[in-house]
Amino acid sequence: MKNKSKLLLTVRGVQRGFGQEEVSEITTSADYFIKDGTHYLFYSEKTEEGRTLKNRLTITPDVVELKKSGGGDSLLRFREGHSEPCVYHSPAGPMQMVSDTKRIHLHTKEEKLHLTLEYSFYMSGMLVSEYHLTVEGKTLPEESE
Repeated sequence: MKNKSKLLLTVRGVQRGFGQEEVSEITTSADYFIKDGTHYLFYSEKTEEGRTLKNRLTITPDVVELKKSGGGDSLLRFREGHSEPCVYHSPAGPMQMVSDTKRIHLHTKEEKLHLTLEYSFYMSGMLVSEYHLTVEGKTLPEESE
């Protein structure tokens, strides 16, 4: 992948909890760059309430951070094999949670980026839900001037 490019980004999440499974998926454009081995993705998404959230996804070989702003700031941190405290802003308000990351796998080649993230959220020591998140980015052709 180039050090800086525009990507077509697909973020797909599967959430399991309380005997139910919920799938969400967004496709959007993202600004991508890599610096000192750290991958940065900047993209926006619309909530069900119609608000626009700005997202920054930061990826290193062993840590992934997702910062959301625009509807109450959230910072979710994932470190494979570790638990991390986090505050998640839901429609019901901020929730103190712990993320327990089972797997982070990043694969990049030529014009594609693929991230797999498997984690669980706990609140007050109780399992809230388990997640399987995939992020796929494909370089968009450069616009000619």
